[in-house]
Amino acid sequence: MEMFLYYIHLFARNARRTPLFFALVILTLSIGIGTLLANLSMLSLMSKDPIPGKSEQIFNVNMNTYAGANNRFGSMHVLRYSDAKAILDSKVANNAVMHYSSMVYSRRADAQDLTRYASPTRATTASFFDVMGAEFAYGEPWKNEHSNNIVIGHELNGKLFGGENSVGEKLELQGKIYTIVGVLKPWEMRPLFYHASEGKAFDKTDDIFVPIEVAIDNNWAVFARTMSTDSYTRLDQTRQINAYYIQVFVELLDDKQRLAFQTFIDGYANQLKEKGNHRHEVDNRLYNVNEWLDKNEVVNKDLLAFTIATGLFLLVCIFNANSLMLSRYQASQFEANLRRAVGASKKQVFFQGVVESIILGFICALLSFVLAFSLLALYRQLFDELAPVAELPLHMLVIGLGVALTSSLLSTVYPLIQGTRTSLASILK
Repeated sequence: MEMFLYYIHLFARNARRTPLFFALVILTLSIGIGTLLANLSMLSLMSKDPIPGKSEQIFNVNMNTYAGANNRFGSMHVLRYSDAKAILDSKVANNAVMHYSSMVYSRRADAQDLTRYASPTRATTASFFDVMGAEFAYGEPWKNEHSNNIVIGHELNGKLFGGENSVGEKLELQGKIYTIVGVLKPWEMRPLFYHASEGKAFDKTDDIFVPIEVAIDNNWAVFARTMSTDSYTRLDQTRQINAYYIQVFVELLDDKQRLAFQTFIDGYANQLKEKGNHRHEVDNRLYNVNEWLDKNEVVNKDLLAFTIATGLFLLVCIFNANSLMLSRYQASQFEANLRRAVGASKKQVFFQGVVESIILGFICALLSFVLAFSLLALYRQLFDELAPVAELPLHMLVIGLGVALTSSLLSTVYPLIQGTRTSLASILK
């Protein structure tokens, strides 16, 4: 411990003697580390597995039951109500979910003022919560798919009810009264795989969840991709026509179940084709969670390329810092060898350099964190699409510290080895 404190004292003395040199080394490494850390943080959030343990068992269903004469869309992720309902009613999958995205204005039914909150809403089936891994703080999902019972998210519950148990309370949505039967725990899913399309992969989870049959009956607008070969004025008319807006996810536990489900949807599509419902080749596809994220290019390719470039830039910074350290050790070689002449071993001189590099690493880490936070703030201002992932999670701070220490050691080890290998007699002669 005494020697360690002595090494720190030597570092402080050296830093006071050559402050410009140390500032240049620290700045060189910090810029490289901070830039890499900012981009690596965003990339890690984009490529994160949103539902570990289940991502290989949950599949998005794509079908080509488009009824138009020309199907330039191929296999589509938006299905008709009739197709989605056939999948859920078949019970071939272990579990199945149909849903679409909407938006409503919400307020407490007993509120004294008329303040309403714009609330992202998911019209879905009760199976949604189990498949997507959403946990309840209070209550449970609705039992009846045609009831005016709803589930709300943690954030909306905090706004309207102060975070208390609001099961049994009433909400006014689009002029009608609905009963809360469940409140979710804080739930953050990144990426939002159940709506990875239309640029929604990094939206927050929804505020309100309502039975899809009720949403359709009440004509709640679709806030996502829609296509139709037939005209309609109300959403409840889409149950019988060729309107495509519903997404379907199924839970398939193993390869056998996946094969059975693939066989079912292929047979279903062939039956529709034989009836003249569509004239296209059967091309139904299943994408598990990570495959679905890849298909929708959730990981920004430009960001990926830039992250690789910043990694190479960090290597250049390490090389430059290494050159600076080598020149410094050569300049101070006489002093180091004088210490060896009065009793210090090569090992002690080497350890002094290692302690110095560790201290430099910690300083570089702190400065690189500041630079990374600043860069992420700049990204949020300049690029709207990156704003949801422009943040620095805790685990990336740990990685950043490790990168800083490693970079500092890599910059120091070679000059240290070169310095301690020099013949003592040749220096002092």
